[in-house]
Amino acid sequence: MTVSEYLLEIGSGELPYDEVRRIPEALKNILQNFFENEIMLNEKPDIDAFSTPRRVFVLIKGLPLKSPDREVEIIGPPVSISYHGGVPAPPLLQFMKKNEISDYKKIYPLNQKKGVYTAYKKRIKGLPVRDLLTANIPRFIKKIPFRKTMFWLDKEIRYPRPVLWILSIFDGKSAPFNFGDIKSSDRTYIAEPLAYKMKSVKISGLEDYFNVLSSAGIILKNADRKKYIETGIKLLSKKVNADMPEYDDDFIDEITGLTEAPYPVICGFDEKFLSVPGELLSVVMRKHQRFFPLSKNGGLLPYFAAVADANPAPSVKESLEKNIKSGYSKVLTARLADAEFFFKEDSKKKLSHFVEETKNILFYQGLGSYFDKTERIRQLGIFIARKLNFPSGILSDFKTASGLLKFDLATHAVYEFPEMQGIMGRIYAEASKESAEVSLAIEEHYYPVLKAKKKLLPSNDLSALCSLSDKLDTVLSFVMLKKLPTGESDPFYLRRAMIGVIEIILDKKYKINLSDVCDFYFNEFFKERRLNTEELKTAFMNFAFVRFKNHLLSGGYKSDEITAVLTAEITGDFYTSFLKIDFLSKFKKHEEIFELSQVYKRINNITYKFSEIVGFDESRLIMQEEIRLAAVFKSVQKNTVPLLKAGDYASAADEMHKLTHPVNGFFDGVMVLTEDEEVKNSRLGLLNNVLNFLKSFCDFSSLDL
Repeated sequence: MTVSEYLLEIGSGELPYDEVRRIPEALKNILQNFFENEIMLNEKPDIDAFSTPRRVFVLIKGLPLKSPDREVEIIGPPVSISYHGGVPAPPLLQFMKKNEISDYKKIYPLNQKKGVYTAYKKRIKGLPVRDLLTANIPRFIKKIPFRKTMFWLDKEIRYPRPVLWILSIFDGKSAPFNFGDIKSSDRTYIAEPLAYKMKSVKISGLEDYFNVLSSAGIILKNADRKKYIETGIKLLSKKVNADMPEYDDDFIDEITGLTEAPYPVICGFDEKFLSVPGELLSVVMRKHQRFFPLSKNGGLLPYFAAVADANPAPSVKESLEKNIKSGYSKVLTARLADAEFFFKEDSKKKLSHFVEETKNILFYQGLGSYFDKTERIRQLGIFIARKLNFPSGILSDFKTASGLLKFDLATHAVYEFPEMQGIMGRIYAEASKESAEVSLAIEEHYYPVLKAKKKLLPSNDLSALCSLSDKLDTVLSFVMLKKLPTGESDPFYLRRAMIGVIEIILDKKYKINLSDVCDFYFNEFFKERRLNTEELKTAFMNFAFVRFKNHLLSGGYKSDEITAVLTAEITGDFYTSFLKIDFLSKFKKHEEIFELSQVYKRINNITYKFSEIVGFDESRLIMQEEIRLAAVFKSVQKNTVPLLKAGDYASAADEMHKLTHPVNGFFDGVMVLTEDEEVKNSRLGLLNNVLNFLKSFCDFSSLDL
């Protein structure tokens, strides 16, 4: 069978880098759906899709010349209105006319959810795939789920940037169609060095297309372009004796999405700027200019790497590279001069000046200023520190640090470069002779953060306490305003703040009840609002538990393990819950756990209607089996409590397992629902006590065993 190939290229103004990443996959899915579900090709063609800032490329191989004949079922009007006196009524006649049906006897009833409808099987002949593609490609482009679009001449035609050309070739020949005012052709466009206009190049086939792009230095595949940039940066860094620069995935992906013919270069800046903190210079280079700061052994060098979007010909390479380097250095020098000015101006003032200025910076309407927020952080942190039995030294340092956590928001440097909040606070605090612990806490209270592909958490208890207090104040204050996120929207980043709280608690192994924290917060703050504290507490705890569950699911724990523990957990002691869940994930398949779950279910099946009966009179327990159960239960309970407190869940489970035989013996030899009300209640009370004891560890009935 003869197979064909189709080449599509959509050329446009420079696309935003996130669209460069998203468009290829979206367009590929649309085409796959078309081939499989619309024209129903017998064999799936191979589809490749890539994108650069200037062009989206699609290659389809293994296409048949013609789509197969197929039969489709067409649904008509309801049977109830389709016939009159045994002959077609007007609604059915209209359906027959529209679908070119000559014999109404070929129409048949079909049961649907809303009733019985008429239906007809229509034979559709196959069409040339070339024609099907050219007829549908404009529709496919319109279906791409862009984040933002614009229109230029035709309001019905939308794209992230104006479409400038479309290349459409089927088996080496032009396959024309119109997309708005653009008519496709067999030509692509290439940017020439030192030229304003792009050069038109005729394409005769796939091999010719790749040769043209390769000669222009264009790398279609994102992965190949990213690898080329990383290799180039690594080689150039060695030339100035610098370490390979650190960066996160988003940064290198953005650089990749901003270039189609990447050309890495090494540039320099005046060494005088090295008197400015290296962190500030790095942010200026990385965040504001998309440059790679270069350093050696942690010390910033007066060099940076940049990636130009150019492919200089040998004849102009030297002059063009010189111009690129000069241009980048001039642009950066202006920004570094700003950073130097802001740093020097800030350094002239005492920290107390900036602390006072935070009184004029609104945190959020109804929540006061950042100065007010730091006061709440201080009181909340003292409460948490005492709950965690922190030593007096940490508490003393916290009282100092809490008042300085937000002062850098009032500095010139952070106002101009918001990414530096916390970092500039640490730098200015160190310069003002604050202790190393306090200075570090100012920076790390914004942790957890992701830096150079690594998750960074607070490095000590003081930093962790500052971070917890800040994040909990943020979440609880917006709970008070009833502004918890709904759906995908989270404008105040409350989910991220709550996940940060959870990550710190688990990392530092803090056993603290968030229920107690919530009670303290709403009893201590915003008293003038006459809050419904129980309602707010419920909202907060639900929000926290959902984040905790999602965090554990993302960590590989199973839903049944999480549900079994959290069903019985009401205090919000997430670290203890985590230890139980971790234990169950490792041991839930053991025979002891299985037998405990069976006992749990057996008790629950008979007591679920009498859960309110928890007291029992031992003098009413007269049968040997119930007396034995009561005695074993007392012993197991006494031995298990210290094991649970110590986190020795394996030993605790072994101890609990001692209940299985007495419970089974109880059910085999004792009639629970006897006519004697006092005896019945005593037996139910005993069983409920055993059940609640087991439930304090987990809800065994929720485990998938």
